Amino acid sequence: MTSMFVRSSAAALAFAGLALFAPTVAHADAGAKETLSFTGSAYENSPKEAKREAENSARRGALIHGFLHEQCVLLYAESYRLAPGYYAANAAIRCTR
Repeated sequence: MTSMFVRSSAAALAFAGLALFAPTVAHADAGAKETLSFTGSAYENSPKEAKREAENSARRGALIHGFLHEQCVLLYAESYRLAPGYYAANAAIRCTR
């Protein structure tokens, strides 16, 4: 009889402990946000133009997916020389809503 009482008490304590965490889990789920990364590339006559166009390409991808300009942050933009007067660039942005 005593062991049955101990088992039922232990089960009751376990359920009470889980009930303490239930509001925390529900609250954490309500604050979930969507975050996506977008990349773009471009080929232009100067490194500055190539970076700008690569970033614009990434932002166009974000716009297609419904993100606003203000919701996005530039992660990086890099350019490199392919030939005299010809540059390539890559850019990445991360958007959160």
